Amino acid sequence: SQLNRLLGRGNKFLDDLTDADVLVHIVDASGSSDAEGNKLCNDGNPDDLNHPLHDLEWVRNELVEWVYFNVSSKWDSIVRRGKQKLIGMFSGYKQSQSFTCDVFLAVENFVKENEGREHIFDNLGVWTEGDLYRLVSAFLGARFPMALALNKQDISSS
Repeated sequence: SQLNRLLGRGNKFLDDLTDADVLVHIVDASGSSDAEGNKLCNDGNPDDLNHPLHDLEWVRNELVEWVYFNVSSKWDSIVRRGKQKLIGMFSGYKQSQSFTCDVFLAVENFVKENEGREHIFDNLGVWTEGDLYRLVSAFLGARFPMALALNKQDISSS
């Protein structure tokens, strides 16, 4: 992933994140710098600015891809061993099984209410990539709440 390459620490950096209770993301509220902190040339054109939420979206997507890759690379084993193996995979991100089960229940209820599918964890073999992405996203949203710190908010473009 791009985050791995840019920071040069790969999974070590991402593993270190599991020690955090919340992620504080400092963003350029003015949008006047790129992802590497370089000043953007802005001749008064708002289209030349980098929207600060793009930075937040980028970090969130990197985290989703990291966890998705870790889980999907063991998917055959998870399908054979069932829900308990899947719970164990998510509990590996320094969360209790109780926390993980709460997320699973919320996802199961969402799928039942919105798609009419019940007991989705009983047959992991029929899951799609979208099902796994939904679970990963829900887990990360609960596991790593993000707080934004707005840098350069005193600049008029912010």
